[in-house]
Amino acid sequence: MNLNDLFPVQAELDNHIVEEHDLQGQDLIKKKTIALICELYECVNEARFFKFWSKDQKARNLIYTWIDIEGNEVKSKNPPSAYDNYVHLEEQNPLLEEYVDIIHFALSISNDLGYAEHKYIEPDYHDLNDLTIGITNLATLIPEARYQRHISTLLNFIIKLGYQLGFDEETVKQAYF
Repeated sequence: MNLNDLFPVQAELDNHIVEEHDLQGQDLIKKKTIALICELYECVNEARFFKFWSKDQKARNLIYTWIDIEGNEVKSKNPPSAYDNYVHLEEQNPLLEEYVDIIHFALSISNDLGYAEHKYIEPDYHDLNDLTIGITNLATLIPEARYQRHISTLLNFIIKLGYQLGFDEETVKQAYF
């Protein structure tokens, strides 16, 4: 997955946010790192692979939302039936949305550290649990150490997580915008 064309796009978005919220001159790496970790665990929660205690381990990768004829919003894992009267139907992929949020914060942190080009090197990790813990560990190192090798490895792990969750480059980039 080549995300290099997203670095400048993320920089523009970050600049807009900094100006809009009057954050000029503030070091936001710690806050961005916390945001990345939060988004990681929101993604993992939607993926459900770690929920060994649950009989429902199916990823939340498709949710239907519709407005019934009385104006109520209905959300379901299943589409409306032929008997449901509805006005508007929308499909969402919460797993993909959360994954793309991770990408946003990873690119933002990368840009802050002057790392704006990445060549993907596939990590040896294949287990989703190991990838999640590895991303968490690397993310917690970045605010203090600020080494580009950490952000490079972090991006490799995040990209690998995306592949393991079934996403390809085109899907991720479409969802990013």
